[in-house]
Amino acid sequence: MASSARTPKVAGQVTRHPALAMLRGALVAALVVGLNAAAVSAVAAGLKGLWGALLGLLMVIVFSGLGLFALHLSRHASPQMQLAMAMASYTGRIAIFGGLLALAISSDSLATHVNLTVLGIVAMLVVLGWMAGEMWAWSRLRVPIYDLDNEVNP
Repeated sequence: MASSARTPKVAGQVTRHPALAMLRGALVAALVVGLNAAAVSAVAAGLKGLWGALLGLLMVIVFSGLGLFALHLSRHASPQMQLAMAMASYTGRIAIFGGLLALAISSDSLATHVNLTVLGIVAMLVVLGWMAGEMWAWSRLRVPIYDLDNEVNP
């Protein structure tokens, strides 16, 4: 009897890597929102609008993706350490993202090639799409309420 290379998922099986599953869901949603926004921006604001939209999309994907990847890397740590990692990652990403956005908005050389208004609007839209995709993916994960491996038998 030949066994298949992949075993089918059993109903109720726990998701092995929830952060990566959330990353996939969020990435798909962000790309859908961002690429549609880029198409609309190209029509409405020309080539500068297209570059602004693509830059906004790229910034959100990189910074938001780094956060979920950091959570994935901390998956074997204690819950307290995971929370600390999530908070530090979020604070650092928001600070760096805000700094880069402020730098981009005040840059005259960037403004000659990129529509900065489009960049800001598309970045906000992609963040909303990212969060919606992340929530959608989370709602479909199988995460146990308690750890079955450490259960004590009476």
